[in-house]
Amino acid sequence: EPHPVQRSFVEHDAFQCGYCTPGQIVSAVGAVEEMREGWPSAATDEGGGLDEEIRERMSGNLCRCGAYANIVPAVAEVVQR
Repeated sequence: EPHPVQRSFVEHDAFQCGYCTPGQIVSAVGAVEEMREGWPSAATDEGGGLDEEIRERMSGNLCRCGAYANIVPAVAEVVQR
């Protein structure tokens, strides 16, 4: 059974070329768990909202094809469940 993050990546087409997908998925799972447990990040103090929080937590992963526009909503959907 795919993890909820994996399903959301498929639903949001957040894996365009697939090169960065494994690292993005692993980081997204960690980010979701951190947010659910209330761990702060650098974006938390700025009050930028959920998208900024996700971008900050996922900032160590680079995507060559630019799937970021789909990755953030994919992660946000899982956080909001």
